[in-house]
Amino acid sequence: MIGEIPVSRLELREVDDDARILAERVSCSPLTALLLRMRGFSGDDPREARAQLDPGLDDSMAGIDLGPFSAPAADLWKSLRGIERVVVYGDYDADGACATALAMELALASFRQVRYFIPQRHREGYGVHEKVVRTIAQNGCDLLITVDCGTRDNDALGVAREAGIPVIVFDHHLPGETLPEGAFVVNPHAGGSGEAQTLCATGVLWAWARREGIAPPEWVDPRMELVAIATLADHVPLGMLNRAIYSRGIGTLRRSERRGLRALIAGTGHRLEEVDEELLTMKVIPCLNAAGRLGVADIAVETLLGGPDLEGKARELVDLNRKRQSLAAEILEEIHPKMEEGAPVVMGDYAWPVGVLSGVASRICSEAGVSVALASLSGDHVRGTLRVPQGVDALKVLEPLAPRLLSWGGHRSAAGFSVSLSEWSGVRDLIEENLLSSPPSPAAVQAISYPPGMLTPDE
Repeated sequence: MIGEIPVSRLELREVDDDARILAERVSCSPLTALLLRMRGFSGDDPREARAQLDPGLDDSMAGIDLGPFSAPAADLWKSLRGIERVVVYGDYDADGACATALAMELALASFRQVRYFIPQRHREGYGVHEKVVRTIAQNGCDLLITVDCGTRDNDALGVAREAGIPVIVFDHHLPGETLPEGAFVVNPHAGGSGEAQTLCATGVLWAWARREGIAPPEWVDPRMELVAIATLADHVPLGMLNRAIYSRGIGTLRRSERRGLRALIAGTGHRLEEVDEELLTMKVIPCLNAAGRLGVADIAVETLLGGPDLEGKARELVDLNRKRQSLAAEILEEIHPKMEEGAPVVMGDYAWPVGVLSGVASRICSEAGVSVALASLSGDHVRGTLRVPQGVDALKVLEPLAPRLLSWGGHRSAAGFSVSLSEWSGVRDLIEENLLSSPPSPAAVQAISYPPGMLTPDE
């Protein structure tokens, strides 16, 4: 779908003298220089501008800060080497699956017995759950590692603390007022640097392992293929650090020895060496996401880790994604006639599978430019997803409702929540009320006026 942009929002840029000076000093085309100027770079510091064009991994990693718990978490990890029972608690989307696979491999290189748990979207929902932690404690656990979750799960991780289980959290979700007591929360949003805050959860774990010397570079760097996938999957900003990781990671992925990934890519009708951003975004990542949306995310993790019947697991992921596409199309067809132009969409239905709703909400939000809250009603619980356009903060929309919600969290542009069925009607009305009082305020769209005849083949 090609969207229309009002002229009033258009900010037209042309190559000017500043761009020409930058082009000369950086040895790039005027068009590239103009793009650099639009990102705030000038000819006063050509080295910094040049680094943007070809970001080196070591230089990009040098200045990042993952937060105050990074080093203490590494000390704890190293002090526990050789322990028997370690549990990795992950999440069910593609970033969560990649982070779980990476955490499993990293832990297996340090500890004796490692197992993982990922909640089911339609049963437990997102996050670390007290009931699950109690079961983990009863079965015996010497270290609990959470990935892509945990930052806001104070009560559940309090159960681990009371049971004497040390906890390390690797996450990138925004923290609440307080962090889980006693947990080592490696989350750049909890005291880290701005560039580190752009990392996905897999990226946080990978960067931590590399910076803190948990494993040697020759072990850590090949696993950038997982970070490359997760970086695209979670739509994180592609600044210097993420571009450096992605550019190295995609090269690693094209030579991947992960038989499950090779089988999955083959299942989409492509060869490993054909992998690029479009193939990952349109084919591979939706298959990894489909496992957690409609089935059990374990299939995605097992495909990444390797094991028996990888071709069968890859086929199952492809089939699940086809089913997801069909269900999403049906829900969109049902919602579109009920939409009012410019108004937020707040709807729920017993027939909607919760795993499909985030993709549907994202699509409507992107295409219509409105806030969207969709919920699946099942039994005594309602699980929903919220997607908002620029100028609206999803967490601020949900925060006033916290006392009435069973759980909630996420990012500024995307969040999830759960509520009891008895509370849903009131919560639905309040979400709509909050969204109506928080209209989108889209920023100006920068566009470039550049004569086609000046384009070079490389551009």
